[in-house]
Amino acid sequence: MMSAMPNALPGFGPHPVIVSLPGVDADDLVAACEVMWQEGLRTWSVPIDHLDTLTTLRGPFGRRAVVGVHGVTKASQGTMAAGAGATFIAAPWVVRGLVKAAGDVPIIMGGFTPTEVAAAAAAGAAAVQVVPADALPPTYAYELPGLVGGIPLIATGGFGPDEAAEWLVAGAIGVWTTGLASGEAVTDTDLDRLRSDCQAWQMDVGGVG
Repeated sequence: MMSAMPNALPGFGPHPVIVSLPGVDADDLVAACEVMWQEGLRTWSVPIDHLDTLTTLRGPFGRRAVVGVHGVTKASQGTMAAGAGATFIAAPWVVRGLVKAAGDVPIIMGGFTPTEVAAAAAAGAAAVQVVPADALPPTYAYELPGLVGGIPLIATGGFGPDEAAEWLVAGAIGVWTTGLASGEAVTDTDLDRLRSDCQAWQMDVGGVG
């Protein structure tokens, strides 16, 4: 029996980059998120155990930014994230029942091998995050798309902009950085370094902007 068509992911904004936000006090993130927004990085994700952060960010950013939730490992958490207003929900692997539990919210599931990527797509994921992409050789970025038959891929990891750009050149629809917005970076009283790092991540599909 074929799975239902997945709900489409929202647009990433000017650059196809998702930024994992750290589990720090939500109020500390507002200024840092404003810097990221100004630099065109407008798709963020908060940890499932910090849904209060999602609520806080929706205030000042509203429809200006796309804010999802990551780290979901149970279908029940998908229901919670959807209820809190997540724009997308991400799991590190295939979570059975998550698509149904999340309702209309699009789902990103994780995979590492071609078999795992295909299983995530078959479970109804709108896209599959290749995780941890930074543990793979650069050639994998070019080989995987042909092996999985056009499944939308997002490369996720603690890599730098150059490595991430390889995935975009190879056909990934986006990259997900887990290292850009560290707890130290977003709580620093001087956000100039964060701004500079964001500028290095100003990418376009097909390469670095």
